[in-house]
Amino acid sequence: MPQHFEDFCEDKARKGDGSYAVAFALLKLADAQERTANQIKDLGLAGAASPFGAIEALIMQMKETGETLATAISEQD
Repeated sequence: MPQHFEDFCEDKARKGDGSYAVAFALLKLADAQERTANQIKDLGLAGAASPFGAIEALIMQMKETGETLATAISEQD
């Protein structure tokens, strides 16, 4: 059965091969960066079917609140 490249590097690194230790560390960093990027992309919306990210959704709510307040103030005049 073929061994996954990351597992191969980990085995070699744990046996003391410095070159594979560096390669394994880089692979782990790349995985962490990919997971971080995916979490940032889905921030606050948990993968909702929406083109907006959390910041955009927050700004839209702030805009709507501001417009509601402006309308309420202008109706009092």
